[in-house]
Amino acid sequence: MDIEQRTRTAEKLKKRIEASVSPFHSIIYAIDELEEVGFEKLELGSRWKIERGRRYYVNVYGSTLVAFTIGEKWCGENLKFAAAHSDFPCLKIKPSCQMEANGYIKMNVEVYGGAILNTWLDRPLSAAGRVVLKTDDVMEPEIRYIDLRKPLFIIPNLAIHMNREVNKGVELNRQKDMIPVMALSDDTDDELKKDTLNRYISRELNADEKDILDYDMFLYPVETPCSLGISGELFSAGRLDNLTSVQACIKGIKKSVPVNGINIAVVYDSEEVGSATKQGAGSILTRSIIKRIFKNFDYDNETMECAFANGIGLSVDVAHAIHPNVPEKNDPTNKLLLNHGFGIKTSAAERYASDPVVIGIIKSLCEKYNIRYQRFVNRSDIPGGSTLGAIAVANLPIRMLDIGVPVLAMHSSRETMGIDDQLYLERILEEFFAALQNDGNNLK
Repeated sequence: MDIEQRTRTAEKLKKRIEASVSPFHSIIYAIDELEEVGFEKLELGSRWKIERGRRYYVNVYGSTLVAFTIGEKWCGENLKFAAAHSDFPCLKIKPSCQMEANGYIKMNVEVYGGAILNTWLDRPLSAAGRVVLKTDDVMEPEIRYIDLRKPLFIIPNLAIHMNREVNKGVELNRQKDMIPVMALSDDTDDELKKDTLNRYISRELNADEKDILDYDMFLYPVETPCSLGISGELFSAGRLDNLTSVQACIKGIKKSVPVNGINIAVVYDSEEVGSATKQGAGSILTRSIIKRIFKNFDYDNETMECAFANGIGLSVDVAHAIHPNVPEKNDPTNKLLLNHGFGIKTSAAERYASDPVVIGIIKSLCEKYNIRYQRFVNRSDIPGGSTLGAIAVANLPIRMLDIGVPVLAMHSSRETMGIDDQLYLERILEEFFAALQNDGNNLK
């Protein structure tokens, strides 16, 4: 890939990452992209009237997004599905979070997902999320989205002079060692000191502090994403897991409306904590929405079940690149090199969703369109993580395959990837969705 392509790809990913500072902001950014190309909004809690040849999206509780396109001649066949997730390992602010001692005003947080804790130390942090405000109608509180943007918080390391064994490895206690400092009590006026965070949020929202009913707020590092390497071949940022995949899924669903079929892209919340929520891949959400689509065109349940049986799905999430200093942690014959293509992930224990038919289809598309790919399997003595694909197929019984870009330091507060792999991932998602239009039943 030439430097100009790398620069464009990195810049687009950088914009998404800087905007997507919480699951809610990730969905807002994606919706803006969809609306720019003509996707129409459907309300989850309202009746639908949808038409062939159109594009639609559903915002699910603010942190999950379902987008779909319907072919002009769709007759209940040809289902394509791809999914990513909006959430990321981080620190979530607890309610009644303020703690004060020894001249510090601190903020009580809990760990969300499988974060590498020490990567959150000594980094300038900000917070973003949603705030629920009181209104005159108790059944309809107002939801406001907020990004504090500024570097406001920090979790300091203990000096080596006080812990001489620190370079031998330190186990961090989630309740004791991961508490950020947000102010010094001597520099905070008595009025603000009563509830420092809530008062700061109310000022940012131009709202009355007494109207704050609740919030979902997540911390994030404020450092800017950047390209690395002599030729700009590497890319470093937070939240590569899984905004790389969100970018590819949204770009893919935007490309075309199939002639005869339905394309669906979902960005789920809650993947990092198991997906077992109303807006997660473990819920009946996707099946429910697909059922509503079929019902709008008077197709019966058996037609829908046939579509599932003939359907093809991709679970799009990051994969482990071979580590430069610890290569022995990877499988000896199925390892991922940076900038050598996206990874096709399989697991005998089905921790990744896999199907040889879908593998064959993806490999054929890659060969046809000159898209680079690699195969990934974990070492037999390292179980690895799991993804939303294996969870989603429990309620959505379609052939499913896990793919994703290789990254280093997965679940760190800052991860690294090869930028070429992002382009390969985006291209396969575009061709995957377009294949219904171009090749029809040949890919069933």
